Amino acid sequence: MVIDDYAEAMALVERMKANLPIPARPTGQLATLLKQKKILLDADPQFEIKTVFYAGDEGGITCDVTPAGSKDAIVCSVTHLRIHPKHPLAQEIRAYQQTRTRRLARSGS
Repeated sequence: MVIDDYAEAMALVERMKANLPIPARPTGQLATLLKQKKILLDADPQFEIKTVFYAGDEGGITCDVTPAGSKDAIVCSVTHLRIHPKHPLAQEIRAYQQTRTRRLARSGS
């Protein structure tokens, strides 16, 4: 089963690249994973998406949110980030996240 519409995903990647950095917060799932890996986060962690790329249908839109000065790289799917609601691409990114999450659930991935 194909998860992403490749053309739509790549178009969103290009729009995201044109709007970097993009403010975001980790989902609870990502924050928990980072804590388990001993990556220290603030009480209210805020990231900036600095790089975005497409990791194929399996990985989807992927973002580098590594904080400045961190020795640990943080690269994750955009589905594990919450984009600041006032960002011009927030609704479009949210629509991608919802569609991808729904399709992943249907595929059993």
